[in-house]
Amino acid sequence: MARYPTYPRRRRRRRVRTSLLLVAVMGLAAGIWWIFIRDESSTSVDGNLALGPQPTLTTDRPEILPESQPRPGISEKGDFPVLGTPVDPTDSPGQRAESLLAAGQRALESGELVTARAYLSEALQLGLRESELSPVRAELTRIGNETVFSPSLFEGDPLVSRYVVKPGETLGKIAKANKVSADLLAAINHIADKNRIRAGQTIKIIAGPFRAVIHKRSYSLDMYLGNTFMKHFKVGLGAEGSTPSGQWQVGTKLTNPTYYPPRGGRIVAADDPENPLGERWIGLVGVGGEAAGQERYGIHGTIDPETVGQNVSLGCIRMYNEDVEALYTYLIPKHSTVTVRD
Repeated sequence: MARYPTYPRRRRRRRVRTSLLLVAVMGLAAGIWWIFIRDESSTSVDGNLALGPQPTLTTDRPEILPESQPRPGISEKGDFPVLGTPVDPTDSPGQRAESLLAAGQRALESGELVTARAYLSEALQLGLRESELSPVRAELTRIGNETVFSPSLFEGDPLVSRYVVKPGETLGKIAKANKVSADLLAAINHIADKNRIRAGQTIKIIAGPFRAVIHKRSYSLDMYLGNTFMKHFKVGLGAEGSTPSGQWQVGTKLTNPTYYPPRGGRIVAADDPENPLGERWIGLVGVGGEAAGQERYGIHGTIDPETVGQNVSLGCIRMYNEDVEALYTYLIPKHSTVTVRD
């Protein structure tokens, strides 16, 4: 049977002493290296001695996170994430918007719809280049349809929640408590009859109210839920600047309104094909700016769709009929507001 070779004891000791010496040398080198690195890291960029680890600055608005850090979800305290990242106070609104736009794109690529919605909404409000407006609005509309205007619930979404119907409650009562319309809750929950719900039924509710911002220069209406962009519509405005700018509160809403000409003339009945208001009227009450004290204005449909995008009305805001029917479902009296900007 083969045997392993043997060596005299003296040679063994020499090999052991050599190994121990090598380990000692390596340990000394490592110690010197650590001292060097520590001294280097304790000096700031400008050569001054640092005072230790510096705290991470925080902001109450979203910023771009390094790729190595996880992207947070939405804070329960507002529409936007609270991120622990430095903020450059010298950044212009345009630079900030571009940063938010990039962060929103990364969130989309990761499938984080609620976070992407917050980033893109704030970027939109800060101001984007003309070429970026339509794609961002389209993406936010798609996200809103999936996260808000569907039966689905996404984790960490501050705009919606799940609710269990209590005995004796109606959909109208639940909608009123959340400052939205019963028609909207019925639509997103696929409830065929809004007057028939049962105790113990679980439904999705929206934390309203919705609000609208009208931009005169672009003949457009942007609808928001809180600070979150939801929908974009085209509008027609008053001739010769006769649509007052300022703040409005939603007043009386009417389906199939009768038209009473403000300057006299023939009254046009509801459902008359010549009724210039279409089939929806959203009354407006002026509360600020040029609009203060005004009460004879409103948002309505039209029998002349080609006039949307023009200044041709007597001062009211006209929309395509299918658009004003949708807006009618979102805005509610006394709580929803409409801001008209020059």
